Amino acid sequence: MSTTNARIIGVLTKYLAGWSGRGGDLRPEPEYVDDALALLQRLRADGLPRYEERFFELLDDQSSRNIGELARAIRRAPGEIRSRIDPVNESLRRSPFDRDRWLRIDVRERRSPAAAEFLDSLNRITSGEWTEEDRPASEQRFTHMSAVLDRLASSEPADQRWRRQVLDTRLHVGFVGVEVDSDGEVRNYHDSSSGLSGGQAQKLVFFCLAAALRYQLAPDGAERPRYGTVILDEAFDRADSAYTRRALDVFAQFGFHMVLATPLKLLQTLEEYIGGAATVSNSDGRSSHIAIIDWENAERGNVADEVPATREAGIR
Repeated sequence: MSTTNARIIGVLTKYLAGWSGRGGDLRPEPEYVDDALALLQRLRADGLPRYEERFFELLDDQSSRNIGELARAIRRAPGEIRSRIDPVNESLRRSPFDRDRWLRIDVRERRSPAAAEFLDSLNRITSGEWTEEDRPASEQRFTHMSAVLDRLASSEPADQRWRRQVLDTRLHVGFVGVEVDSDGEVRNYHDSSSGLSGGQAQKLVFFCLAAALRYQLAPDGAERPRYGTVILDEAFDRADSAYTRRALDVFAQFGFHMVLATPLKLLQTLEEYIGGAATVSNSDGRSSHIAIIDWENAERGNVADEVPATREAGIR
């Protein structure tokens, strides 16, 4: 092997060490010398070094503009969520949650380790400047940025789960229900429904739901929505009559029109809140029957006995 070829193979070895992706086309062996020289000629013809400074300028601009804006949007998200919860808390302050107590929803940051690590990666990309003078550090930052962007664009299931975890900012916060008295003193916390009975958990959910619906449906500054129908399936099935009445009082106070699907055992509790009722039965597994209760003619306090009432229809 000639001295020239030996020198070329030495240079090719160093080149492949830094650009391992070329390993499929080239080998540091004599039969690949011509291919290596052809590649070198193409690289020189492209004149890439002339565009190196412009490349660094674009990296600096785009990383600061796009990556930086993404990092800022993630950091701003908890504050924006709090601002959206404020009107819901205004609604909650208008209706007692319990005797001399009101419910407030607090928003607390709870970023997962993956989300925190992702924010740190974005900071590493946008910190400092992309300059030729500090080329090794700039190239290292570019490699890191390329890896982050590749993962964000990946269609692998694990990367898709990771992407949702780091980009869905709703997962970066937690909500705590706080009971406060008339003086604003905290009396109880509800970090979750654990430790609550089924009825208490439903009560907590219904209060937050009613307040959120009032905020969404009421015109700006209005106490009540102009019109709002709320449909609840298996409504209050685990709540006792006291909690059921309290929740319905909230919906009625907030001005909602309720459509409830509920077991017969709650019919007497619901009677004073509704204007009509129907029962649905399916005894043979093939066809359903609807019985409409004649509410005005039914005796108060004995509505459940009036179920086989005036009008009945079969539905297959």
